[in-house]
Amino acid sequence: MLNHQIVLVLENLGFVLFLLAIIIALSDWLIQKLRRQPTSIYEFFYRWVALLPLGLTAIYAFIMHAFFPDYTAALIGWQNSPFQFEVAVANLGFGMIGILSFRASYGFRVATVMGNTFWLWGDATGHLYQMMVNNNLTVGNAGSWFWMDIIIPLVLLVCILRLNSPSHQGLRS
Repeated sequence: MLNHQIVLVLENLGFVLFLLAIIIALSDWLIQKLRRQPTSIYEFFYRWVALLPLGLTAIYAFIMHAFFPDYTAALIGWQNSPFQFEVAVANLGFGMIGILSFRASYGFRVATVMGNTFWLWGDATGHLYQMMVNNNLTVGNAGSWFWMDIIIPLVLLVCILRLNSPSHQGLRS
């Protein structure tokens, strides 16, 4: 029973970390609000979404593609290939910039969001193609991974755009 729950969490880690990021961001923001320290809610959402479902999930994907390629390929509905190591290294790089952008400058964050948006929306396009053309509905292709590839960049884009708005200029940290 416990093994099944662990597998379920790991097979949907991006989604689990996204929920955790929302909870932490709201809690962090409310604490700052009670302390009367004006900080934009978009700042908190950016930080925690960049750190957890973007950064840590990509590091997890690196580990899975690099060290457990047979399992990962089967989860996605692929055949294992040497290309998985290239995907692993790309995940490592994008994960690291997600983690580093937690307290980075606005420009670094924009680059993080843009790079990851192209990466993840490209992944989502590939997943959608596999669903439509090859009827690949495996959990790693059509499950929460697909939806997180769409939602995480969208949330980060909204945050970065709101943090650049004139009403939030003085609230950036």
